[in-house]
Amino acid sequence: MAEIGYPVVGDMTYSNGKNPFNVQGQMLHAKKIEFLHPTTKEKMIIEAPIPDYFKKVIETLDKMI
Repeated sequence: MAEIGYPVVGDMTYSNGKNPFNVQGQMLHAKKIEFLHPTTKEKMIIEAPIPDYFKKVIETLDKMI
């Protein structure tokens, strides 16, 4: 994303040290991941809600539009 001018928020390597939202770590999130377990071949589904600090950044960005 940085290559096209949109680095991931919180990515200190490719954002030239910019962190306008003062977040810890990269703002990457998978709401849902689905895969087959490598040993049992059982279908695994893992879900996680969006963290509150992600929601706050998204709300701030929405207000800028």
